[in-house]
Amino acid sequence: MKKNKFKALLVLLLILLAILNAENKDSKGNTQIQKPTIQSSNNFDGNRIDCDMENNGMFVSHNISGRSGLTWPKDYIYVGPWGYQHGGQTVFASGVWLGGRVYGEVRVSAGEYAGEYASGPWGADHANPKYKIYKVSKRDLADPINNTDIQNWPVALGAPWVDENENGEYEPLPFGPDHPDFIGDQVIWMVMNDGLDSLHTVFHTAPLGVEVQRTIFGFDRSDALGDMMFIKDLIINKGDDPIDEMYVGLWSDPDLGDAADDFVGCDTTLGMGICYNDGDDHDFANYIDGTPAVGYDFFQGPIVPANGETAYAFGREIPNYKNLQMTSFAGLLKRWNVGDNIFGEPNSAMEAYNLMKGLNNNGTKIDDMYTGGSAYTLPGDPTKNIDNLDNEIVDQDFWSSHDRRFLMNSGPFYMAPGDSQEVVFAVFMAADGDPLDSYLKLKEVDIIAQYYYDNRFRTSFLPPSLK
Repeated sequence: MKKNKFKALLVLLLILLAILNAENKDSKGNTQIQKPTIQSSNNFDGNRIDCDMENNGMFVSHNISGRSGLTWPKDYIYVGPWGYQHGGQTVFASGVWLGGRVYGEVRVSAGEYAGEYASGPWGADHANPKYKIYKVSKRDLADPINNTDIQNWPVALGAPWVDENENGEYEPLPFGPDHPDFIGDQVIWMVMNDGLDSLHTVFHTAPLGVEVQRTIFGFDRSDALGDMMFIKDLIINKGDDPIDEMYVGLWSDPDLGDAADDFVGCDTTLGMGICYNDGDDHDFANYIDGTPAVGYDFFQGPIVPANGETAYAFGREIPNYKNLQMTSFAGLLKRWNVGDNIFGEPNSAMEAYNLMKGLNNNGTKIDDMYTGGSAYTLPGDPTKNIDNLDNEIVDQDFWSSHDRRFLMNSGPFYMAPGDSQEVVFAVFMAADGDPLDSYLKLKEVDIIAQYYYDNRFRTSFLPPSLK
């Protein structure tokens, strides 16, 4: 009798372990038992978003909690498989991919389920604790001595600050006049580089030679601006080699509540990557505004020469350059959800680079049936979709809903040693009834975000009516 009880308990323990491990995904989205080593982590919670992140290329990280790294709205409470949970699970993991050619060799540095970046500036000791993720909020200014990040704001590393007395020295409040530069109500800053060979475990290439200084910010507001997280990346070629045909990509594994009922697509007019739900999601069943949609947008893409045009970067207008927009979009199927790997997740740096260029993994042109002859897969409007014979090219025309990823990209551009690029993008959410209503609402939110970016985030300017 005791032996049977022991066997039953052992079986139950094995089942529980299997459930726990199923929540973890490795660098290709498959199950894993051990989490990767976390160098430095923090979270953005400056508005209705709560987002865990690491200083390794991942601006949304599942590695901290083992569940979705980004939840929204953070004060929403629902009953999930782990009991009562705060915040609707919205994005499981997300990161920036940089890819290019160094003397013809394709190299890709990625933030995926693991990150290929080390904490700190190029050439630094990544284990130094000062190369952490710094976080400040405007409310901290009321008692700045008790926020060590205000006191130790890493201006020497490149963190933005306000030199109130213009003497070139950081003299923080309350004993001096200086403070971090606030865009919005909460600011997070970190610096990372791709120079540590041992961290290149996603696509296994040599480093590109880049340093990335990342600023994350948001606005604590009751309107749509309170549902946005902005990211500004300063990308510097700190290596000795030029990088040709370079691309920057935003990779996402969105999980809107239940991960198994999602669709993805893009809006080429707005330059937005989108994840939306296939019907109402039970994880949002009691959420008053309905099942949400999530979007990404490049508001400031990399700059390239363009006679007669004007770009904006580094806080100034740059004549005879232009900002690139989203130049390709790949809606990716999970590997076990597709018969071949042409339209699935990349297995190698070359496959990833081909996707960034707007091609199939194998370098061939994507069939027009998925793109309409463009470099953007699934560019149709699902709210106008009737069936797979109409002119709207959407995810549900080809596959049933399931666990999706996407990769939206901007390029190509060239970086000589010492060159810099500055890109600004955002993640944002909207809910307005059923999933297709939320899809339409998300477009309105994107227009609002673009408006505030165009006006340099001067929130005293009210956006135009969208109705």
